[in-house]
Amino acid sequence: MFSLKTIEKRSTIYTTHLIRGRFIMKLEAINHQPKSNMAYALNENTLSITLQTGRDDVKKVELIVGDPFEWYIEDGKYQWGGKTFAHEMMTKTSFTELFDYYNLEVSSTTKRSKYAFLIYSDTDVYFYGCRNLKKVDIKKDEIFVYDLFGYFNFPYINEEDLIDSPKWSENTIWYQIFPDRFNRSINRKGNYLPFNSVTENLTSEMFFGGDLLGVVEKLPYLKDLGITGIYFTPIFKAHSVHKYDTEDYYNIDPSFGTNEDFKLLVDECHKAGIKVMLDAVFNHCGFMHPFFQDVIKYKKKSKYWNCFYIQDEDFIDFELDETGRPKVHTQKPKYRTFAFTPHMPKLNTSDPLMEEYLLDVATYWIKNYDIDGWRLDVSNEVSHAFWRKFKSTVRAVKSDIYILGENWDNSMPWLRGDQMDAVMNYSLSYPIWQYFGKSMEMAKISDNEFVYQINKLLVDYPKPIQNQMFNLLDSHDTMRILSRFEGNVELVKLAYLFIFTFPGSPVIFYGDEIGLSGKDTQDCRRCMIWDKSFQNVELYDFFKKLISLRKSNVFFQSNVLNFLTFEDELLIYEKEKLVIFMNLSDKKKSILIPAKIQHCTVHNLMTKSSEILLDKMIISEYDFKIYQK
Repeated sequence: MFSLKTIEKRSTIYTTHLIRGRFIMKLEAINHQPKSNMAYALNENTLSITLQTGRDDVKKVELIVGDPFEWYIEDGKYQWGGKTFAHEMMTKTSFTELFDYYNLEVSSTTKRSKYAFLIYSDTDVYFYGCRNLKKVDIKKDEIFVYDLFGYFNFPYINEEDLIDSPKWSENTIWYQIFPDRFNRSINRKGNYLPFNSVTENLTSEMFFGGDLLGVVEKLPYLKDLGITGIYFTPIFKAHSVHKYDTEDYYNIDPSFGTNEDFKLLVDECHKAGIKVMLDAVFNHCGFMHPFFQDVIKYKKKSKYWNCFYIQDEDFIDFELDETGRPKVHTQKPKYRTFAFTPHMPKLNTSDPLMEEYLLDVATYWIKNYDIDGWRLDVSNEVSHAFWRKFKSTVRAVKSDIYILGENWDNSMPWLRGDQMDAVMNYSLSYPIWQYFGKSMEMAKISDNEFVYQINKLLVDYPKPIQNQMFNLLDSHDTMRILSRFEGNVELVKLAYLFIFTFPGSPVIFYGDEIGLSGKDTQDCRRCMIWDKSFQNVELYDFFKKLISLRKSNVFFQSNVLNFLTFEDELLIYEKEKLVIFMNLSDKKKSILIPAKIQHCTVHNLMTKSSEILLDKMIISEYDFKIYQK
């Protein structure tokens, strides 16, 4: 199964397990956690069960599974069904540098399951349950092997506990809009900078007059592109251009228009088949929010005192400007804040008054304006208890509202079905930036490291969660993908092709489709370019084709992804009947076609022609192929 030559190609951790010429299984690598991303209900009668083992340690894995109450009389004795029925063979579905992952989807019509694993190497068999990992002789140790006291337990599949994310959000093509910089409506008046007049050294104090009616005017553009969902960064009344310092959660900021304008926008979006998601800034508010101003005025006598985390009554110990706001932008004030900015006091969401207020805000925009989703800003700094109440409250108003968290790391504690549907998938963005990109500003990773990180991501979340993930390459908080790739448009295409074929929903940051650039979290918020003579029209056509394929081809949407080749900046991976080839290098290459697809007749989805894959193929620098078997 495993030659010494193969072992030597990997890190030395593997060679330590060759003892006297005999391969020893790495028992410490074996892991399973019940009621987790490794054991969850796919639906009311099906479990997905995953086992982790050491990389290339295992010959096969069998699952012993059955209802703990299902017994039969055999030869005058009671026998448990899990023993009577044949063991289920698990399939190796993924791998990383250190681990392999075996998975099986198990039908459980009674909704109750006890299960354990039999793990086979070339020479030994190990039993793995909730209390033991032990080498066994299946026949001699039969009493031990079938002792249910040592089995993992999935006590019952309760329908109420199933992940109930909205179906519509699984394959939405999202488009993120930073309102001030997207489009200024034709009749918009005000003291704004001329649109697109500043393209470098942008600040949060620059206002260009982009507004909601400007978005309405561009809905034909978005519909033609193929967009089916818009995520707006905050649009409520606030001082800054980014609006994350909310002062009034019930009213649209005047620079963007009115509540009536927003109602029109939602209605027109829905007519165009486009969903609308707003940004809920519930971790903190703006300094001028009435609650906080009341606390400044009345201190502990204010009924809002406990709505914030304030050290003592002398908490405004810094200078204010002529508008009554802090002159300083970064310091550690005597109250909790977002980061260290005194402009954004942190909200105490466990205070009953604050909790009631924020939940009312959340339902207000659903009831009165029919929004389709909430993106939760800094969601990992707000309590799980609040998000549980948030979900139950908004779902009671609109059963299919989408709840998206802004978490930048592994987020399984928020994604158990009781809080959020998905998070912004920066865990996908990072390895793409590091592997596809050529910039020295971020550490480059190898072909192997990229595949290992992606495969790990595919086992980190249950499949129903994977289908909901918000897959982005850039945002208002990051460098633009074109700038990150140092202007290489072809690499941008490859990166977007990857997220469009990845499980979950792809996201386009406004302007990426026409070649907008920007190097930091201010510069990335440049004004959208509407003059076609300054747009990359060829890139736009690529996006339009990619979106069309994603929407029309079921294999693009599949949550199965299997890497066939990953070496020398070449990627070949399949999604059921779909096979994607990518050359991420600046050199034309001759590549060996993976054996399993050699001599297959395939359909080229970009050229709409049939081809036969032989033994080898020439692929140009930064080029790709999308085939359907």
